[in-house]
Amino acid sequence: MTSTQTPKSYIKRLDVFCTLGEGIIISADIESRSREGLLHYTRLILDPLTMKITRGSCDCEGYAFRGHCLHIETLKQLVDSDERVREEIMKVKEELMRIKENKTS
Repeated sequence: MTSTQTPKSYIKRLDVFCTLGEGIIISADIESRSREGLLHYTRLILDPLTMKITRGSCDCEGYAFRGHCLHIETLKQLVDSDERVREEIMKVKEELMRIKENKTS
């Protein structure tokens, strides 16, 4: 039986920030489930207009071989289920929109 809920204890660090070239970036260090103490740097990039994921990446072997991994799924689940993370994403979106407005003015 596979659980659809991911324990937050696997996520050791989470950052939400933006860049004009990429959009909204959610990055995290996610602990390996098979190798204790090993952290994988995982990123999701959201389009600020649609709020849809445009890209994801991870430094684990699974992502290198398959282009997809459990760490990306863990981060997606956190973004979908954690209200505080969603609030932080919305703050960053507003900041990015202000930057774009000021740049075009």
